[in-house]
Amino acid sequence: MKTFKLCSLVLLLDNDIEPNEIPLVAGLIINKEEVQKNWLIEAVVTEKQETYFRKLLETQEKFMVEATITKKSNAPATFVCTVKSINKINNNLSVLLDGLLVVKEDDFSDMILRSILEEGFEGEEIFKEFKRRKKDRGRAIQGALNNAFVQVKGKFFD
Repeated sequence: MKTFKLCSLVLLLDNDIEPNEIPLVAGLIINKEEVQKNWLIEAVVTEKQETYFRKLLETQEKFMVEATITKKSNAPATFVCTVKSINKINNNLSVLLDGLLVVKEDDFSDMILRSILEEGFEGEEIFKEFKRRKKDRGRAIQGALNNAFVQVKGKFFD
């Protein structure tokens, strides 16, 4: 197993239109180094987040997470997760997520390029559009990530 510092955590639920950036007190992410690409994410958050995470724990809803590891300037990795446990630590909560890695930076670039080509861009416009979409991760990848989410959601968690 390998452990890394968790720098940022963004959740996207099925019924959410916009991603929810979770303010972190601290956090770790653990690569279990399994063939299935399973990871554990421990996010220490304030008690203000308790209702949000308790609902996810009770329903065992699967959701997408973009986690940035080691330093904020790194590209985030995308996981499909469920809440495994919630524990109180002083005035904060430790939320343990069980996640399956679905998109790395290389996968993200491949998805952007594929969508640009499918939309009919040509020549120099391909490069310009690729740079623009890569810079604007949010809207540019939601469709691609949602497709990855739907494919993985039932496959590994049922």
